[in-house]
Amino acid sequence: MSSAPEANPEANPEATPDANPEATPSPADQDETPESNERTSVLVVDDDSWTTRAVAATLSDAGAFRVLAPVHSGEEAVAAFAAERPDLVLMDVNMPPGMSGVDATAAIMHLDPDARIVLLTTVSPGPGLARGLEAGALAVLNKTAGERELVSIVRAASAGESPELLTGLAEDLVISGDHLPDAPGAAPQLTAREMDLLALLCQGHGYEEIAAAQSVAMSTVKSHARNLRMKLGARNLAQLVVRALQFKFFSPE
Repeated sequence: MSSAPEANPEANPEATPDANPEATPSPADQDETPESNERTSVLVVDDDSWTTRAVAATLSDAGAFRVLAPVHSGEEAVAAFAAERPDLVLMDVNMPPGMSGVDATAAIMHLDPDARIVLLTTVSPGPGLARGLEAGALAVLNKTAGERELVSIVRAASAGESPELLTGLAEDLVISGDHLPDAPGAAPQLTAREMDLLALLCQGHGYEEIAAAQSVAMSTVKSHARNLRMKLGARNLAQLVVRALQFKFFSPE
């Protein structure tokens, strides 16, 4: 009796195991590419849909940002941040009639003290700017900023606070006519060198530029800036500007 012939796996493709051990990625997996994960996620919040569309389009075209679905109220902003945890939030200050951008900023900072929020303002900054910074926002961006300025500020803010983000901030606070929040305590005594450093920071000079002007290491400037923040009770550099105005240590020309 002859033995049964051996099965030929190539003759019955359905009987053979998948030749490619790697499963085909699902559409969801394909959307989450390493490139998209590396891009900075940005949430745009403004009650004006034209503003959100324009800002979102500019950031999307820049290629370095992943713009989340825009939202149009403070309540939506808090919910979207809780769900998405974006790297940066662009927050309109005033969004009547519900939760304001100031209150939304405070709520988000309560959810995540490390959240990065930039306030969106109009040509003439209105009330709420100082309170938004007091709530924890690290910078201010004018809605009329050109595309290059918008991308530059968003890129800088998403990397963390920097003195360059303070350029024009003191002027905006004065122009806004906003009542400054009460300072957390009495005005501390500052040395002449501390007053000089505070003025340079309020003017938006960078650490490297200040170090060169004072002939010291950049690490020394950063250390002195941290000490200033502690002395003035400022959470970040933007609050340092607010404190400088509150204590009348600085006045924009």
